[in-house]
Amino acid sequence: MDYNNQGSHQSRNWNIRGLNSDDKCNAIKAKIEESACSVYCIQETKRDNFDHSFIKKLAPKRFNKFEYSPSEGASGGILMGWNSSIFTGEVIHNKKFAVTVRFSSVHNAQIWLLTTVYGPCQGQARDDFVDWLNNLQIDETENWMIVGDFNFYRSLSDRNRDGGNMQDIMVFNEVISNLGLLEIPLKGRNYTWSNMQSVPLLEQIDWVFTSSNWISTYPNTLMLPMARPTSDHTPCKIQIGTSIPKSEVFRFENFWVEHPGFLELVQSTWNINVRATNSATRISAKFKLLRAALKKWSKSLSNLNGTIKDCNFILEILDTLEEQRPLCIQEHNFRIILKQHILRLLKYRKEYWKKRYTIRWTKFGMKA
Repeated sequence: MDYNNQGSHQSRNWNIRGLNSDDKCNAIKAKIEESACSVYCIQETKRDNFDHSFIKKLAPKRFNKFEYSPSEGASGGILMGWNSSIFTGEVIHNKKFAVTVRFSSVHNAQIWLLTTVYGPCQGQARDDFVDWLNNLQIDETENWMIVGDFNFYRSLSDRNRDGGNMQDIMVFNEVISNLGLLEIPLKGRNYTWSNMQSVPLLEQIDWVFTSSNWISTYPNTLMLPMARPTSDHTPCKIQIGTSIPKSEVFRFENFWVEHPGFLELVQSTWNINVRATNSATRISAKFKLLRAALKKWSKSLSNLNGTIKDCNFILEILDTLEEQRPLCIQEHNFRIILKQHILRLLKYRKEYWKKRYTIRWTKFGMKA
């Protein structure tokens, strides 16, 4: 969740289906940045351990706190990360199918609870998950949000095909009623999961629920879908209030050197005569000219962030279209190509993280 003085919060939720490749790590990092969140929740990590070095690979460096539930074998696993400069976190539950953290805002001391879940699909583990959820103690005065992949749907309309399990629907709705939870509906889409076939099965099994008091405190809570560059689940952004836009700054992008004309521009700009009284002033003036020239030149390129955004927008259109009718073979193949292109662009974005400034604290000791 992203917090500022206007009361804006954002969190990001995604079942990633395994963190077994750099492409998926790059996709997660890109989605975290895109959502501008301060808390992220990931299900089905398929990892039994996390350390700070892996978290730095997975998330921007502002996310310095995390809690995880390890996977059992090659399935399950939950990860929640947050920015401690925005919220302090206290772990309340850590189960194989749920992690709960009590957050306190550093800015105004507001307290709220967040639970992220991964509901097992079948067997005794599914029954245990239902029992745990049904017995969750939610005080009527608490601000509590529960997000994640429940592996349940609430009605037959949450599938695009016949054959839903009415018993599961009744069990899930009974749990929601017993806890007094309120659903935050998905805005602009009907489903959060696809089997990715040419004639797909679509379902909504990822949900956001809140306590009744939450709605009174944060009445403008929204669940917004994001483009799905990998996994068969749609990443979602939970947004409360408004956000302050980021200021635009000039940054040198490493991929610029691969573009034709870059070296020629640098050479011609550097060879411009400048008036200076000494070498230091001359070099400083040349760097200023080069910065201005690159900034102007970069506007003629296809902006990387803008390209990723445009590709994600087209991907969202295809995912939405899939809910209305089966994709034709050209559309289906185009979506595959587009996803590969997005992952390639995200590798370029990874260079940004390598170049990003890191603050390293130094502790000075004094002798008596």
